[in-house]
Amino acid sequence: MNKSFYVFWAIAAFLLSSSYGWADERRFQLELIVFQQSAPNTELFEQTEPELKPVAKYAPTRPGTKSLQYIYNRLRKAGGYQVLSYQSWRVSVQSNRVSLPVNITDEAKNLHGWLKIQRGHLLHVLADIEFGPTETIEGDALFYRITEKRRVMLDELYYLDHPFFGVVFKLSLVE
Repeated sequence: MNKSFYVFWAIAAFLLSSSYGWADERRFQLELIVFQQSAPNTELFEQTEPELKPVAKYAPTRPGTKSLQYIYNRLRKAGGYQVLSYQSWRVSVQSNRVSLPVNITDEAKNLHGWLKIQRGHLLHVLADIEFGPTETIEGDALFYRITEKRRVMLDELYYLDHPFFGVVFKLSLVE
């Protein structure tokens, strides 16, 4: 066989493999509201040091649109809640991979953490969020933490619960 035949098939194989690699990446919008709740509670928490491990690299994100404004407004107006953060990002995730963490840190409100999107046969959101309000016990600051992996459906609303703070989020596919 001639040389041009092999060159043709080598180029075709390269083009097919590179287009396949791009085809399995999808963009998602991740929208998040973090809020403090001040309902009476008898649970004791003794975490006085931050336990969230540092992250070397966060996911590259772009700002997303905000569709949870009605929930944000209700939390702001309701007694017993204080909105700590309302953010929206667009994140790319490869098939059968976990995204890099999306940074949700707000130093001014002592809120630290990240969310990841796991994409396989099912979608999951992994959360590790730590909140340290200004209250203390015997001079030590308290930290509250949510660490959770949640199976999600697109465009559904989810709630991560802790007695002292909560997280409402939604994951959507970006066309």
